[in-house]
Amino acid sequence: MIIKMSLKKRITASITAAALTAASVLTLSGCSQGVSRAMTVNGEDIPAGIYILYSGHAYADATQKLKEEQPDLDTSADGFDYYNQTVDGISFADYVKRETENYCKRHIAVNDVFSDLGIELNEETMDNANDVWQAQWDFDVSSYSGSTAFSYLKGANTLGDYFESIGVSKSSFRDYTINTYRASEIFEHYYSEGGTEEVPKDDIRKWIDENYSLTRYFSISLKDSEGNLIEDEAELKKLEDLANEYKDKLSDGGSFAEVYAAHQKYLKEQSGEEDTSESSDTADEKEDKDYNSLIAKTSTSPSAEFVEALFKQEKNTVTVFKTDAYYYVVQRLDVLETEGAEGEDETDYVKNYTETALQELKGDDMEN
Repeated sequence: MIIKMSLKKRITASITAAALTAASVLTLSGCSQGVSRAMTVNGEDIPAGIYILYSGHAYADATQKLKEEQPDLDTSADGFDYYNQTVDGISFADYVKRETENYCKRHIAVNDVFSDLGIELNEETMDNANDVWQAQWDFDVSSYSGSTAFSYLKGANTLGDYFESIGVSKSSFRDYTINTYRASEIFEHYYSEGGTEEVPKDDIRKWIDENYSLTRYFSISLKDSEGNLIEDEAELKKLEDLANEYKDKLSDGGSFAEVYAAHQKYLKEQSGEEDTSESSDTADEKEDKDYNSLIAKTSTSPSAEFVEALFKQEKNTVTVFKTDAYYYVVQRLDVLETEGAEGEDETDYVKNYTETALQELKGDDMEN
């Protein structure tokens, strides 16, 4: 959720937003540096600074939708101009303007619902919100502003200096930031544990189980030292047997760390490197859980082909998966198994991804 984002990520996001805002504010009609009020929503004025900030979001939405509608469009071509494009059946500029206004309407709606529900940000959350927006505002961008890649910063010393140069006041940036905290509080009021429309834990666990796979794996290359695919049948059979040997050891309850260390030792031997350590010594440095890899169903790493096969694999099994260039030794675990802190009923993975699950399950309801 928004308030859980680290300060480093928020600052990075703010710099990105600054770039997008720079791209959008130059061409958007509807507000300018000389205008204090951009529009009115339900009798509430939207300051120009708020409008400008949300125009950056809308610009990002427009470019993303354009990529979805025209995946083969070369946006890096000389003379390319987004504002010459059509998005969602209307001009790019009209799309950005429409969505900017929608963001502004949402801003007011969040404030209104927050007030109607009688929610207040507690002292700790409010202190965090103030620390976050102030740290972003004061963030030193002087090392960026001298670069041609960040020319839009116009030589500003701080992010706040830049925002003020395009018409975003300090109070507008503060209101914009605190609005995200209010939205998070509304979401929690409805859907988190103890909320008025609390999402059952079983639904959360089911979503995580369907969308994430916990695995340990390593690859055995089918290429020679020069990067060419091995064609010798005997050599390929040797690698296949090796992969299956590893699989059998893991299936019999062997330690993943030890099996992986054994493979690393094998690779050194094959390359002629001297290995003075025992595989067990290497394995002692890590535990099996150190090799855990949580892979999302939408991921394409290490390949879309691999991910598709992984989600078809039964949990708590080991298999060998072959591609053109690799054998993968894959141990699929159960993401819902209890491996967390002592006394907890849920795993760390369930705890860590509950908010993601809630957003996916109830994000649309929140927006409505």
